[in-house]
Amino acid sequence: MASPTEEMDAASLTTAPREDTGTGSVTLPRLSSWEMLRWAWRQLTSMRVALILLFLLSLAAIPGSLLPQRSPNTDPTLVTVWIAKHKTFGPLLDHMQFFTVYKSVWFSSIYLLLFISLIGCILPRTWQHVKVLRKPPPAAPRNLARMPTHFRFSDGSGASVEDRLGAAEAALKKKRFRVVRGVDADGGGWVSGEKGYLREAGNLIFHLSLVGILAGFAIKGYYGYQAKVVISEGGGFTNIAMYYDDHSFGGGVDPNKVPPFGLTLQKFTATYEPNHNAPDYGQARDFTADVMYTPSPTSPSKKAVVKENSPLNVDGVSVYLSSHGYSPVITVRDKTGKAIVDHQPVEFFDSGAMGVGSGIYKVKNGYTDQFGSPQDLGLSGIFIPDYPGEMVPGLGAVSLFPTASNPALVLSAYTGNLGPNPGVYTMDVSRAQRVKLPNSVDPTNPAVVLTLQPGKNTVALPNGTGTIEFDGVVQWAQFDLNHDPSKMLVFVSAIGIIAGLLGSLGIRRRRVFVRVKPAAAGQEALRVEVAGLARAEDSRLREEVRGVGRGLRPSKAGAQK
Repeated sequence: MASPTEEMDAASLTTAPREDTGTGSVTLPRLSSWEMLRWAWRQLTSMRVALILLFLLSLAAIPGSLLPQRSPNTDPTLVTVWIAKHKTFGPLLDHMQFFTVYKSVWFSSIYLLLFISLIGCILPRTWQHVKVLRKPPPAAPRNLARMPTHFRFSDGSGASVEDRLGAAEAALKKKRFRVVRGVDADGGGWVSGEKGYLREAGNLIFHLSLVGILAGFAIKGYYGYQAKVVISEGGGFTNIAMYYDDHSFGGGVDPNKVPPFGLTLQKFTATYEPNHNAPDYGQARDFTADVMYTPSPTSPSKKAVVKENSPLNVDGVSVYLSSHGYSPVITVRDKTGKAIVDHQPVEFFDSGAMGVGSGIYKVKNGYTDQFGSPQDLGLSGIFIPDYPGEMVPGLGAVSLFPTASNPALVLSAYTGNLGPNPGVYTMDVSRAQRVKLPNSVDPTNPAVVLTLQPGKNTVALPNGTGTIEFDGVVQWAQFDLNHDPSKMLVFVSAIGIIAGLLGSLGIRRRRVFVRVKPAAAGQEALRVEVAGLARAEDSRLREEVRGVGRGLRPSKAGAQK
Protein backbone atom coordinates (compact mmCIF):
# COMPACT_ATOMS: atom_id res chain seq x y z
CA MET A 1 0.00 0.00 0.00
CA ALA A 2 1.38 3.40 -0.99
CA SER A 3 2.12 5.94 1.69
CA PRO A 4 0.37 9.37 1.76
CA THR A 5 3.64 10.99 0.73
CA GLU A 6 3.99 8.70 -2.32
CA GLU A 7 0.39 9.42 -3.33
CA MET A 8 1.04 13.18 -3.19
CA ASP A 9 4.17 12.80 -5.29
CA ALA A 10 2.29 10.76 -7.88
CA ALA A 11 -0.50 13.31 -8.02
CA SER A 12 2.00 16.09 -8.59
CA LEU A 13 3.54 14.25 -11.55
CA THR A 14 0.35 13.29 -13.39
CA THR A 15 -0.67 15.14 -16.56
CA ALA A 16 -4.34 14.20 -16.33
CA PRO A 17 -6.80 17.11 -15.96
CA ARG A 18 -7.78 17.84 -12.40
CA GLU A 19 -11.28 18.31 -11.18
CA ASP A 20 -12.29 21.69 -9.90
CA THR A 21 -13.03 21.16 -6.22
CA GLY A 22 -14.38 24.63 -5.81
CA THR A 23 -11.87 25.42 -3.08
CA GLY A 24 -9.99 27.85 -5.30
CA SER A 25 -9.20 28.87 -8.88
CA VAL A 26 -6.16 29.80 -10.88
CA THR A 27 -6.19 33.35 -12.21
CA LEU A 28 -4.10 33.83 -15.32
CA PRO A 29 -2.35 37.18 -15.64
CA ARG A 30 -3.82 39.51 -18.25
CA LEU A 31 -1.55 40.57 -21.08
CA SER A 32 -0.90 44.24 -21.55
CA SER A 33 -1.49 45.94 -24.91
CA TRP A 34 2.22 45.82 -25.68
CA GLU A 35 2.41 42.14 -24.83
CA MET A 36 -0.61 41.43 -27.03
CA LEU A 37 1.09 43.22 -29.92
CA ARG A 38 4.28 41.22 -29.39
CA TRP A 39 2.30 37.98 -29.30
CA ALA A 40 0.42 38.92 -32.48
CA TRP A 41 3.66 39.87 -34.23
CA ARG A 42 5.30 36.57 -33.29
CA GLN A 43 2.31 34.65 -34.59
CA LEU A 44 2.23 36.61 -37.84
CA THR A 45 5.97 36.19 -38.48
CA SER A 46 6.03 32.46 -37.77
CA MET A 47 6.67 30.11 -40.66
CA ARG A 48 3.44 28.27 -39.88
CA VAL A 49 1.34 31.41 -40.43
CA ALA A 50 3.34 32.28 -43.56
CA LEU A 51 2.47 28.90 -45.06
CA ILE A 52 -1.19 29.33 -44.08
CA LEU A 53 -1.29 32.76 -45.76
CA LEU A 54 0.37 31.36 -48.89
CA PHE A 55 -2.29 28.64 -49.01
CA LEU A 56 -5.06 31.23 -48.50
CA LEU A 57 -3.63 33.37 -51.29
CA SER A 58 -3.78 30.36 -53.62
CA LEU A 59 -7.39 29.74 -52.64
CA ALA A 60 -8.28 33.42 -53.08
CA ALA A 61 -6.89 33.37 -56.63
CA ILE A 62 -9.22 30.54 -57.71
CA PRO A 63 -12.26 32.80 -58.36
CA GLY A 64 -10.08 34.94 -60.61
CA SER A 65 -9.48 31.90 -62.81
CA LEU A 66 -13.04 30.59 -62.82
CA LEU A 67 -15.03 33.82 -63.13
CA PRO A 68 -14.70 36.52 -65.84
CA GLN A 69 -12.76 39.55 -64.65
CA ARG A 70 -13.02 43.25 -65.39
CA SER A 71 -9.64 43.97 -66.93
CA PRO A 72 -8.22 45.34 -70.20
CA ASN A 73 -7.12 41.83 -71.18
CA THR A 74 -10.65 40.41 -71.22
CA ASP A 75 -13.90 41.26 -72.94
CA PRO A 76 -15.81 43.59 -70.55
CA THR A 77 -19.15 42.23 -71.76
CA LEU A 78 -18.36 38.78 -70.33
CA VAL A 79 -18.96 40.01 -66.78
CA THR A 80 -22.23 41.70 -67.76
CA VAL A 81 -23.46 38.57 -69.52
CA TRP A 82 -22.48 36.34 -66.58
CA ILE A 83 -24.30 38.54 -64.06
CA ALA A 84 -27.39 38.70 -66.29
CA LYS A 85 -27.38 34.91 -66.63
CA HIS A 86 -27.00 34.30 -62.88
CA LYS A 87 -29.48 36.80 -61.48
CA THR A 88 -29.34 35.40 -57.93
CA PHE A 89 -25.61 34.99 -57.33
CA GLY A 90 -24.30 37.46 -59.92
CA PRO A 91 -25.09 40.72 -58.08
CA LEU A 92 -23.96 39.18 -54.77
CA LEU A 93 -20.60 38.10 -56.19
CA ASP A 94 -20.22 41.50 -57.84
CA HIS A 95 -20.81 43.20 -54.50
CA MET A 96 -18.16 40.92 -52.94
CA GLN A 97 -15.63 41.94 -55.64
CA PHE A 98 -15.41 38.48 -57.23
CA PHE A 99 -15.17 40.04 -60.70
CA THR A 100 -12.17 42.17 -59.66
CA VAL A 101 -10.45 39.53 -57.54
CA TYR A 102 -6.91 40.84 -57.78
CA LYS A 103 -7.97 44.34 -56.75
CA SER A 104 -10.41 43.24 -54.05
CA VAL A 105 -10.01 44.18 -50.40
CA TRP A 106 -9.84 40.57 -49.21
CA PHE A 107 -7.22 39.48 -51.76
CA SER A 108 -5.12 42.57 -51.06
CA SER A 109 -5.34 41.94 -47.31
CA ILE A 110 -4.03 38.38 -47.62
CA TYR A 111 -1.35 39.61 -50.01
CA LEU A 112 -0.20 42.33 -47.60
CA LEU A 113 -0.20 40.00 -44.58
CA LEU A 114 1.86 37.44 -46.48
CA PHE A 115 4.31 40.16 -47.50
CA ILE A 116 4.74 41.29 -43.87
CA SER A 117 4.93 37.71 -42.62
CA LEU A 118 7.72 36.78 -45.03
CA ILE A 119 9.74 39.87 -44.13
CA GLY A 120 9.25 39.13 -40.43
CA CYS A 121 10.48 35.57 -40.98
CA ILE A 122 13.47 36.51 -43.12
CA LEU A 123 15.00 39.35 -41.08
CA PRO A 124 15.68 37.33 -37.87
CA ARG A 125 17.00 34.39 -39.89
CA THR A 126 19.28 36.71 -41.87
CA TRP A 127 20.69 38.19 -38.67
CA GLN A 128 21.24 34.72 -37.20
CA HIS A 129 23.00 33.62 -40.38
CA VAL A 130 25.27 36.68 -40.29
CA LYS A 131 26.25 35.81 -36.70
CA VAL A 132 26.95 32.20 -37.74
CA LEU A 133 29.18 33.40 -40.58
CA ARG A 134 31.22 35.48 -38.13
CA LYS A 135 31.73 32.59 -35.72
CA PRO A 136 34.48 30.01 -36.30
CA PRO A 137 33.59 26.33 -36.55
CA PRO A 138 33.11 24.60 -33.18
CA ALA A 139 35.93 22.68 -31.53
CA ALA A 140 36.15 18.96 -32.25
CA PRO A 141 34.36 16.78 -29.67
CA ARG A 142 36.57 14.55 -27.51
CA ASN A 143 34.76 11.33 -28.42
CA LEU A 144 34.48 11.24 -32.20
CA ALA A 145 33.31 7.62 -32.15
CA ARG A 146 29.83 8.83 -31.30
CA MET A 147 29.53 10.66 -34.62
CA PRO A 148 27.29 9.20 -37.37
CA THR A 149 30.34 8.68 -39.60
CA HIS A 150 33.65 7.71 -38.01
CA PHE A 151 37.01 6.60 -39.42
CA ARG A 152 40.27 5.92 -37.52
CA PHE A 153 43.68 4.48 -38.17
CA SER A 154 47.17 4.23 -36.71
CA ASP A 155 49.91 6.30 -38.30
CA GLY A 156 53.29 4.65 -37.96
CA SER A 157 55.01 6.72 -40.62
CA GLY A 158 56.99 8.68 -38.03
CA ALA A 159 55.19 11.97 -38.70
CA SER A 160 54.63 14.29 -35.78
CA VAL A 161 51.28 15.45 -34.42
CA GLU A 162 51.88 18.87 -35.95
CA ASP A 163 52.59 17.33 -39.35
CA ARG A 164 49.33 15.37 -39.28
CA LEU A 165 47.32 18.38 -38.09
CA GLY A 166 48.83 20.51 -40.83
CA ALA A 167 48.00 17.89 -43.45
CA ALA A 168 44.42 17.66 -42.15
CA GLU A 169 44.05 21.43 -42.22
CA ALA A 170 45.34 21.61 -45.80
CA ALA A 171 43.08 18.75 -46.91
CA LEU A 172 39.96 20.39 -45.45
CA LYS A 173 40.80 23.79 -46.91
CA LYS A 174 41.25 22.16 -50.30
CA LYS A 175 37.69 20.87 -49.99
CA ARG A 176 36.49 24.46 -49.23
CA PHE A 177 35.95 23.95 -45.49
CA ARG A 178 36.32 26.77 -43.01
CA VAL A 179 38.93 25.42 -40.63
CA VAL A 180 39.94 26.01 -37.02
CA ARG A 181 42.76 24.21 -35.23
CA GLY A 182 43.48 23.49 -31.58
CA VAL A 183 45.72 21.50 -29.21
CA ASP A 184 44.95 19.21 -26.29
CA ALA A 185 46.62 19.03 -22.92
CA ASP A 186 47.92 15.51 -23.60
CA GLY A 187 50.03 16.69 -26.51
CA GLY A 188 47.51 15.85 -29.22
CA GLY A 189 45.45 18.23 -31.31
CA TRP A 190 42.42 18.61 -33.49
CA VAL A 191 41.18 20.27 -36.64
CA SER A 192 37.53 21.24 -37.13
CA GLY A 193 36.11 22.13 -40.52
CA GLU A 194 32.67 23.26 -41.61
CA LYS A 195 31.17 24.08 -44.99
CA GLY A 196 27.75 24.47 -46.60
CA TYR A 197 26.99 27.96 -45.28
CA LEU A 198 25.57 28.80 -48.69
CA ARG A 199 22.71 26.38 -48.06
CA GLU A 200 21.12 28.79 -45.60
CA ALA A 201 22.13 31.69 -47.84
CA GLY A 202 20.29 30.01 -50.71
CA ASN A 203 17.27 29.60 -48.46
CA LEU A 204 17.33 33.29 -47.58
CA ILE A 205 17.86 34.30 -51.22
CA PHE A 206 14.87 32.18 -52.21
CA HIS A 207 12.59 33.81 -49.65
CA LEU A 208 13.94 37.31 -50.35
CA SER A 209 13.31 36.76 -54.07
CA LEU A 210 9.78 35.62 -53.28
CA VAL A 211 9.27 38.88 -51.40
CA GLY A 212 10.75 40.68 -54.41
CA ILE A 213 8.19 39.10 -56.75
CA LEU A 214 5.34 39.97 -54.38
CA ALA A 215 6.66 43.53 -54.18
CA GLY A 216 6.98 43.64 -57.97
CA PHE A 217 3.35 42.67 -58.47
CA ALA A 218 2.30 45.30 -55.94
CA ILE A 219 4.40 47.98 -57.68
CA LYS A 220 2.97 47.01 -61.06
CA GLY A 221 -0.58 47.11 -59.72
CA TYR A 222 -0.12 50.58 -58.20
CA TYR A 223 2.29 52.35 -60.56
CA GLY A 224 1.65 50.44 -63.79
CA TYR A 225 -1.09 50.74 -66.38
CA GLN A 226 -2.42 48.88 -69.41
CA ALA A 227 -4.32 50.20 -72.40
CA LYS A 228 -5.62 49.12 -75.80
CA VAL A 229 -5.65 51.14 -79.02
CA VAL A 230 -7.07 50.12 -82.40
CA ILE A 231 -5.50 51.87 -85.42
CA SER A 232 -6.33 51.51 -89.10
CA GLU A 233 -3.64 51.73 -91.77
CA GLY A 234 -2.73 55.35 -92.35
CA GLY A 235 -4.13 56.37 -88.98
CA GLY A 236 -2.40 57.05 -85.71
CA PHE A 237 -2.84 58.14 -82.13
CA THR A 238 -1.16 60.19 -79.46
CA ASN A 239 -0.53 58.53 -76.10
CA ILE A 240 -3.26 60.38 -74.22
CA ALA A 241 -5.69 58.59 -71.92
CA MET A 242 -8.78 59.93 -73.68
CA TYR A 243 -7.71 58.22 -76.94
CA TYR A 244 -7.53 54.73 -75.41
CA ASP A 245 -10.20 52.23 -76.43
CA ASP A 246 -9.78 50.52 -73.07
CA HIS A 247 -7.44 51.06 -70.14
CA SER A 248 -6.66 50.16 -66.55
CA PHE A 249 -4.65 52.57 -64.40
CA GLY A 250 -3.01 51.80 -61.07
CA GLY A 251 -3.85 53.96 -58.09
CA GLY A 252 -0.51 55.79 -58.30
CA VAL A 253 -0.77 56.67 -62.02
CA ASP A 254 -1.72 60.17 -63.11
CA PRO A 255 -3.56 59.80 -66.47
CA ASN A 256 -2.42 63.31 -67.42
CA LYS A 257 1.26 62.41 -67.10
CA VAL A 258 1.61 59.37 -69.35
CA PRO A 259 4.54 59.58 -71.81
CA PRO A 260 3.38 61.80 -74.73
CA PHE A 261 4.60 59.74 -77.68
CA GLY A 262 2.81 59.32 -81.01
CA LEU A 263 2.33 56.25 -83.20
CA THR A 264 1.19 55.89 -86.84
CA LEU A 265 0.38 52.56 -88.53
CA GLN A 266 1.78 52.78 -92.05
CA LYS A 267 1.22 49.21 -93.19
CA PHE A 268 0.03 45.93 -91.77
CA THR A 269 1.01 42.62 -93.36
CA ALA A 270 -0.50 39.24 -92.51
CA THR A 271 0.39 35.88 -94.05
CA TYR A 272 -1.72 32.72 -93.84
CA GLU A 273 -1.35 29.02 -94.58
CA PRO A 274 -2.21 28.73 -98.33
CA ASN A 275 -2.19 24.93 -98.67
CA HIS A 276 -5.76 23.69 -99.13
CA ASN A 277 -4.81 20.20 -97.96
CA ALA A 278 -3.20 21.39 -94.74
CA PRO A 279 -5.26 20.90 -91.56
CA ASP A 280 -4.54 24.50 -90.59
CA TYR A 281 -5.47 26.00 -93.95
CA GLY A 282 -6.11 29.74 -93.59
CA GLN A 283 -4.47 29.98 -90.17
CA ALA A 284 -2.22 32.97 -89.50
CA ARG A 285 1.52 32.51 -89.99
CA ASP A 286 2.95 35.96 -89.37
CA PHE A 287 1.78 39.46 -88.45
CA THR A 288 3.93 42.53 -89.09
CA ALA A 289 3.12 46.18 -88.42
CA ASP A 290 5.29 48.89 -89.99
CA VAL A 291 4.94 52.00 -87.84
CA MET A 292 6.31 55.49 -87.42
CA TYR A 293 6.62 56.84 -83.90
CA THR A 294 7.76 60.02 -82.20
CA PRO A 295 9.20 59.53 -78.68
CA SER A 296 8.19 63.08 -77.72
CA PRO A 297 6.44 66.06 -79.37
CA THR A 298 9.82 67.64 -80.22
CA SER A 299 11.56 64.46 -81.40
CA PRO A 300 11.88 63.43 -85.05
CA SER A 301 9.83 60.48 -86.28
CA LYS A 302 11.41 57.05 -86.32
CA LYS A 303 10.56 53.86 -88.19
CA ALA A 304 9.97 50.57 -86.41
CA VAL A 305 8.60 47.09 -87.06
CA VAL A 306 6.31 45.57 -84.45
CA LYS A 307 5.58 41.86 -84.36
CA GLU A 308 3.60 39.70 -81.96
CA ASN A 309 6.65 38.72 -79.91
CA SER A 310 8.72 41.80 -80.67
CA PRO A 311 7.23 44.87 -78.95
CA LEU A 312 8.21 48.49 -79.40
CA ASN A 313 9.54 50.21 -76.26
CA VAL A 314 8.98 53.94 -76.03
CA ASP A 315 9.79 55.92 -72.89
CA GLY A 316 9.14 53.02 -70.53
CA VAL A 317 5.98 51.85 -72.34
CA SER A 318 5.95 48.53 -74.21
CA VAL A 319 3.74 48.51 -77.31
CA TYR A 320 2.61 44.99 -78.26
CA LEU A 321 0.86 43.88 -81.44
CA SER A 322 -2.06 41.79 -80.21
CA SER A 323 -4.74 41.54 -82.91
CA HIS A 324 -5.79 42.68 -86.35
CA GLY A 325 -8.73 42.86 -88.77
CA TYR A 326 -10.22 44.85 -91.62
CA SER A 327 -11.67 48.35 -91.85
CA PRO A 328 -14.06 48.80 -94.81
CA VAL A 329 -14.00 52.36 -96.12
CA ILE A 330 -17.33 54.00 -97.04
CA THR A 331 -18.68 57.31 -98.20
CA VAL A 332 -22.24 58.44 -97.36
CA ARG A 333 -23.79 61.23 -99.45
CA ASP A 334 -27.01 63.14 -98.85
CA LYS A 335 -29.68 63.75 -101.46
CA THR A 336 -27.69 66.66 -102.93
CA GLY A 337 -24.60 64.53 -103.45
CA LYS A 338 -22.66 66.14 -100.60
CA ALA A 339 -20.45 63.70 -98.68
CA ILE A 340 -21.52 63.63 -95.03
CA VAL A 341 -19.18 60.67 -94.35
CA ASP A 342 -16.13 60.93 -96.60
CA HIS A 343 -13.88 57.87 -97.05
CA GLN A 344 -14.22 56.79 -93.44
CA PRO A 345 -12.61 53.48 -92.38
CA VAL A 346 -14.38 51.71 -89.51
CA GLU A 347 -12.96 48.70 -87.72
CA PHE A 348 -14.83 45.43 -88.19
CA PHE A 349 -14.13 42.77 -85.58
CA ASP A 350 -13.95 39.04 -86.23
CA SER A 351 -17.23 37.23 -85.91
CA GLY A 352 -16.57 34.17 -88.04
CA ALA A 353 -13.94 32.05 -89.79
CA MET A 354 -11.54 33.18 -92.51
CA GLY A 355 -11.50 36.82 -91.41
CA VAL A 356 -15.24 37.48 -91.64
CA GLY A 357 -16.01 40.45 -89.37
CA SER A 358 -18.87 42.65 -88.29
CA GLY A 359 -19.16 46.32 -87.46
CA ILE A 360 -21.32 49.44 -87.55
CA TYR A 361 -21.32 52.94 -89.02
CA LYS A 362 -23.25 55.74 -87.31
CA VAL A 363 -24.16 58.96 -89.08
CA LYS A 364 -25.42 61.35 -86.41
CA ASN A 365 -25.25 64.62 -88.35
CA GLY A 366 -26.08 65.68 -91.89
CA TYR A 367 -28.58 63.03 -92.96
CA THR A 368 -32.23 63.98 -93.57
CA ASP A 369 -35.23 61.98 -94.64
CA GLN A 370 -37.43 62.65 -97.69
CA PHE A 371 -39.21 65.43 -95.80
CA GLY A 372 -35.97 67.18 -94.85
CA SER A 373 -36.16 66.17 -91.17
CA PRO A 374 -32.79 65.35 -89.49
CA GLN A 375 -32.44 61.63 -88.82
CA ASP A 376 -29.80 59.30 -87.46
CA LEU A 377 -28.52 56.83 -90.02
CA GLY A 378 -27.10 53.56 -88.76
CA LEU A 379 -25.38 50.98 -90.94
CA SER A 380 -24.78 47.46 -89.67
CA GLY A 381 -22.40 45.42 -91.79
CA ILE A 382 -20.58 42.15 -92.30
CA PHE A 383 -17.25 42.21 -94.11
CA ILE A 384 -16.17 39.23 -96.25
CA PRO A 385 -12.46 39.27 -97.25
CA ASP A 386 -12.73 36.72 -100.09
CA TYR A 387 -16.32 36.76 -101.36
CA PRO A 388 -17.29 33.59 -103.30
CA GLY A 389 -19.71 35.57 -105.52
CA GLU A 390 -22.93 34.79 -103.71
CA MET A 391 -24.31 34.19 -100.26
CA VAL A 392 -24.18 30.50 -99.36
CA PRO A 393 -27.67 29.18 -98.44
CA GLY A 394 -27.80 28.16 -94.81
CA LEU A 395 -24.37 29.63 -94.06
CA GLY A 396 -24.76 33.27 -95.03
CA ALA A 397 -21.52 35.27 -95.17
CA VAL A 398 -18.68 32.90 -96.07
CA SER A 399 -15.11 33.78 -97.00
CA LEU A 400 -12.85 31.51 -99.03
CA PHE A 401 -9.60 32.88 -97.54
CA PRO A 402 -8.62 35.48 -94.89
CA THR A 403 -6.79 37.70 -97.39
CA ALA A 404 -8.91 40.55 -98.83
CA SER A 405 -8.54 39.39 -102.43
CA ASN A 406 -12.23 39.84 -103.33
CA PRO A 407 -13.75 41.97 -100.53
CA ALA A 408 -17.48 42.40 -100.08
CA LEU A 409 -19.58 44.38 -97.61
CA VAL A 410 -23.05 43.23 -96.55
CA LEU A 411 -24.98 46.25 -95.24
CA SER A 412 -28.25 46.79 -93.40
CA ALA A 413 -29.52 50.35 -92.82
CA TYR A 414 -31.54 51.87 -89.98
CA THR A 415 -33.05 55.35 -89.70
CA GLY A 416 -34.62 57.08 -86.76
CA ASN A 417 -33.41 57.59 -83.21
CA LEU A 418 -30.24 55.62 -82.40
CA GLY A 419 -30.13 56.92 -78.84
CA PRO A 420 -28.14 59.74 -77.23
CA ASN A 421 -24.95 57.71 -76.78
CA PRO A 422 -25.10 54.36 -78.56
CA GLY A 423 -21.41 53.66 -77.92
CA VAL A 424 -18.45 53.25 -80.18
CA TYR A 425 -18.90 49.64 -81.29
CA THR A 426 -22.60 49.16 -80.46
CA MET A 427 -25.79 50.61 -81.86
CA ASP A 428 -29.26 50.82 -80.26
CA VAL A 429 -31.85 50.19 -82.98
CA SER A 430 -34.81 49.59 -80.68
CA ARG A 431 -36.27 53.00 -81.61
CA ALA A 432 -35.15 52.98 -85.26
CA GLN A 433 -36.67 51.53 -88.42
CA ARG A 434 -34.92 49.12 -90.73
CA VAL A 435 -34.64 50.35 -94.30
CA LYS A 436 -35.16 48.06 -97.27
CA LEU A 437 -32.30 48.73 -99.64
CA PRO A 438 -32.48 48.12 -103.43
CA ASN A 439 -31.07 44.80 -104.63
CA SER A 440 -31.40 43.23 -101.18
CA VAL A 441 -30.12 39.73 -100.63
CA ASP A 442 -33.66 38.40 -100.15
CA PRO A 443 -37.06 39.84 -99.14
CA THR A 444 -36.75 38.51 -95.58
CA ASN A 445 -33.28 39.99 -95.14
CA PRO A 446 -33.25 43.61 -96.37
CA ALA A 447 -29.46 43.80 -96.71
CA VAL A 448 -27.37 44.53 -99.76
CA VAL A 449 -23.99 43.15 -100.87
CA LEU A 450 -21.48 45.74 -102.08
CA THR A 451 -18.25 44.80 -103.84
CA LEU A 452 -15.47 46.87 -105.36
CA GLN A 453 -16.56 45.97 -108.88
CA PRO A 454 -17.75 48.95 -110.98
CA GLY A 455 -21.47 49.51 -110.59
CA LYS A 456 -21.67 47.20 -107.59
CA ASN A 457 -20.04 49.40 -105.00
CA THR A 458 -22.91 51.91 -104.58
CA VAL A 459 -26.42 51.59 -103.21
CA ALA A 460 -29.12 54.28 -103.17
CA LEU A 461 -31.06 54.99 -100.00
CA PRO A 462 -34.88 54.91 -100.40
CA ASN A 463 -36.80 57.98 -101.57
CA GLY A 464 -33.69 59.63 -102.99
CA THR A 465 -32.32 60.55 -99.58
CA GLY A 466 -28.71 59.68 -100.42
CA THR A 467 -26.24 56.98 -101.38
CA ILE A 468 -23.75 54.65 -99.70
CA GLU A 469 -20.46 53.89 -101.46
CA PHE A 470 -18.03 51.08 -100.64
CA ASP A 471 -14.66 52.67 -101.46
CA GLY A 472 -12.18 50.01 -100.38
CA VAL A 473 -10.66 48.34 -97.37
CA VAL A 474 -7.66 48.85 -95.13
CA GLN A 475 -6.37 46.71 -92.30
CA TRP A 476 -6.35 47.65 -88.64
CA ALA A 477 -4.12 46.50 -85.83
CA GLN A 478 -4.70 46.47 -82.10
CA PHE A 479 -1.79 47.60 -79.93
CA ASP A 480 -1.61 46.81 -76.23
CA LEU A 481 0.29 49.37 -74.18
CA ASN A 482 1.91 48.17 -70.99
CA HIS A 483 3.84 50.26 -68.50
CA ASP A 484 5.40 48.01 -65.85
CA PRO A 485 8.00 49.66 -63.59
CA SER A 486 8.62 46.35 -61.79
CA LYS A 487 9.94 44.33 -64.73
CA MET A 488 13.58 44.42 -63.66
CA LEU A 489 12.73 43.66 -60.03
CA VAL A 490 10.61 40.65 -61.02
CA PHE A 491 13.28 39.44 -63.46
CA VAL A 492 16.05 39.61 -60.86
CA SER A 493 13.78 38.01 -58.26
CA ALA A 494 12.93 35.15 -60.63
CA ILE A 495 16.64 34.47 -61.15
CA GLY A 496 17.12 34.70 -57.38
CA ILE A 497 14.38 32.13 -56.75
CA ILE A 498 16.04 29.64 -59.11
CA ALA A 499 19.53 30.29 -57.72
CA GLY A 500 18.32 30.13 -54.12
CA LEU A 501 16.37 26.94 -54.74
CA LEU A 502 19.38 25.28 -56.38
CA GLY A 503 21.59 26.37 -53.47
CA SER A 504 19.23 25.22 -50.74
CA LEU A 505 18.64 21.83 -52.41
CA GLY A 506 22.12 21.15 -53.78
CA ILE A 507 24.37 22.30 -50.95
CA ARG A 508 24.84 20.25 -47.76
CA ARG A 509 25.87 21.68 -44.40
CA ARG A 510 28.69 19.43 -43.09
CA ARG A 511 31.21 19.36 -40.30
CA VAL A 512 34.34 17.21 -40.41
CA PHE A 513 36.58 16.74 -37.38
CA VAL A 514 40.11 15.30 -37.24
CA ARG A 515 41.80 14.34 -33.99
CA VAL A 516 45.44 13.31 -33.72
CA LYS A 517 46.56 11.70 -30.47
CA PRO A 518 50.18 11.00 -29.55
CA ALA A 519 51.39 7.43 -29.44
CA ALA A 520 50.39 5.46 -26.37
CA ALA A 521 52.98 4.07 -23.99
CA GLY A 522 55.00 1.35 -25.68
CA GLN A 523 53.79 2.30 -29.19
CA GLU A 524 55.28 4.46 -31.94
CA ALA A 525 52.15 5.05 -34.06
CA LEU A 526 49.96 8.13 -33.81
CA ARG A 527 46.23 7.60 -33.48
CA VAL A 528 44.21 9.55 -36.08
CA GLU A 529 40.42 9.84 -36.03
CA VAL A 530 38.20 11.42 -38.66
CA ALA A 531 34.46 11.94 -38.10
CA GLY A 532 31.64 13.83 -39.77
CA LEU A 533 28.30 15.36 -38.88
CA ALA A 534 25.59 16.73 -41.17
CA ARG A 535 22.81 19.21 -40.32
CA ALA A 536 20.34 17.22 -42.41
CA GLU A 537 20.10 13.91 -44.21
CA ASP A 538 23.26 13.60 -46.26
CA SER A 539 24.00 10.42 -48.21
CA ARG A 540 27.45 11.64 -49.25
CA LEU A 541 28.77 12.49 -45.81
CA ARG A 542 30.38 9.07 -45.37
CA GLU A 543 32.16 9.44 -48.70
CA GLU A 544 33.41 12.90 -47.69
CA VAL A 545 34.77 11.70 -44.34
CA ARG A 546 36.47 8.65 -45.83
CA GLY A 547 37.98 10.81 -48.53
CA VAL A 548 39.60 13.04 -45.90
CA GLY A 549 40.76 9.97 -43.98
CA ARG A 550 42.28 8.30 -47.04
CA GLY A 551 44.18 11.48 -47.80
CA LEU A 552 45.72 11.49 -44.32
CA ARG A 553 46.36 7.77 -44.02
CA PRO A 554 49.85 6.58 -44.91
CA SER A 555 49.97 3.87 -47.53
CA LYS A 556 51.46 1.29 -45.16
CA ALA A 557 49.41 2.12 -42.09
CA GLY A 558 47.01 -0.44 -40.72
CA ALA A 559 43.44 0.70 -40.45
CA GLN A 560 40.94 -0.04 -37.77
CA LYS A 561 37.25 0.51 -38.02
